[in-house]
Amino acid sequence: SVSVLSDRITFADVNWEQVPKSPGVYVIYYKKDEVIYVGMAGRNGKGNLRNRLRDHRSGQIVNMFAQYLFLARVQFEVPDRITHPRDAKSACHKYIVGRCSFRYRVTGNGAQARILESELKKALKPTLNP
Repeated sequence: SVSVLSDRITFADVNWEQVPKSPGVYVIYYKKDEVIYVGMAGRNGKGNLRNRLRDHRSGQIVNMFAQYLFLARVQFEVPDRITHPRDAKSACHKYIVGRCSFRYRVTGNGAQARILESELKKALKPTLNP
């Protein structure tokens, strides 16, 4: 359940030293209460929450969260059509830092993270997850 997640941390104010380098799940929120994405870190024994969430904060379009965010929202926020990946990254970064926050939970391994991710997706119905 959602009660097992960390306190909410804004992408604007995050202290990365406090985000664990461990497998786990995370929930990304838009503004106060819209759940827009649920994800996991630790797939195939690689990756961790700190790196995954930092990647998301960067706005890199290579990750699925930024792709969905860009396609569903960010591209419509700017007056001119964004055609260059660098501009897309910059626009996503600005959107995420300005409006988004996250909560997370550490799990023992990637397999546990995947199960919890699936449960959270069903319970929270995030806007941007497929």
